[in-house]
Amino acid sequence: MEYIVICLVALIGSGLTLFSGFGLGTLLVPVFGLFFPIPIAIALTAIVHFLNNIFKLFLVGKHVDKQIVYRFGLPSIIAAFIGAYILSLISDMDPLYSYPLMGKEMIIMPVKLIIGLLLMFFALFDLIPALANLQFDKKYLPLGGLLSGFLVVYRAIRVLCAVLF
Repeated sequence: MEYIVICLVALIGSGLTLFSGFGLGTLLVPVFGLFFPIPIAIALTAIVHFLNNIFKLFLVGKHVDKQIVYRFGLPSIIAAFIGAYILSLISDMDPLYSYPLMGKEMIIMPVKLIIGLLLMFFALFDLIPALANLQFDKKYLPLGGLLSGFLVVYRAIRVLCAVLF
């Protein structure tokens, strides 16, 4: 049953974000996090992101503005590797705090805290109307690419590098 839920969320989320262009990670990380450890959930999200982007490339690739790809995409790729490295460091950190709750030991791990805070931050863009319509000039494309790459791919790059090398 959980495989069906995971696949359906990935398929529906990919379909919805095909038109909006963003939000797939915000949808998938929490759902995947219910079934997998957070670093694996992020890796799976990155894999779905990658496959969704390949699909979009085949659908609309001939209409792509190559200047935007260079100014946004290349910084994004570089930052993805940096983000994957930092996430690997954070994933191996000791717990920040633990406490008992209803007979169980609850543990606050740095990676889970950071991902939770990021998800809450990105949810603000859906909740606050002024943020939903936020737009930036094209001169900020490289910065946007850096932020996007840093936040999206995380663990998948590390997993893929470990498998390939």
